[in-house]
Amino acid sequence: MSSPKAVATYTVVRLPVSQLRPSEKINVKRARTLIKLIAKTGQWTSPILVERSHFIIMDGHHRHFCAKELGLSFVPCILLSYDDTNLNVTYWANPERVVVDNIIHAGLSGNLMNFKTTRHRLNVTLPSCAIGLDDLR
Repeated sequence: MSSPKAVATYTVVRLPVSQLRPSEKINVKRARTLIKLIAKTGQWTSPILVERSHFIIMDGHHRHFCAKELGLSFVPCILLSYDDTNLNVTYWANPERVVVDNIIHAGLSGNLMNFKTTRHRLNVTLPSCAIGLDDLR
């Protein structure tokens, strides 16, 4: 039996949607389904993981798309560093570690990697949130 993950001391912050930089393409059909779910609940419940130096999206590319489509000005995020010892970044296709500079380059250049190229996992439980969409507009 595995032990429960420790709860981390990360903080949810609101960042301008316009400052976030994607590094991967998305599945638009999947994102449109997510938009409907978020709109139906009227709340944002899962923060986007963002690299703290350049505001590159680590995890949450579909949610970022949703925020833009829903006309939100801000989105809940958790700022992380690629040096964070709780963070493990691999490829979805294999367990090999990703060269972080490739992610940074994709985010800064706009030359996005393919859908589901990288997988960002934390070995701690991150905080959730429940923020009304009107509070993010």
